[in-house]
Amino acid sequence: MPIYEYRCERCQNEFESFVWSSRDEEAMECPRCGSKDVKKLMSSFASKAPLSSVLGSGCGTGGFS
Repeated sequence: MPIYEYRCERCQNEFESFVWSSRDEEAMECPRCGSKDVKKLMSSFASKAPLSSVLGSGCGTGGFS
């Protein structure tokens, strides 16, 4: 069950939600104002962590450092 991040285009509220199916995503609404005008955001993990910090810095170390 994936968790996605969303932003309401009406009130700019950012929130996370479990999405079980495409129907859930179509029915998504802002928990603050109830607007259905929400936009899926890029994962904050992917946008904040440099790749080297995730993979490790050593070549040939066999994994994370």
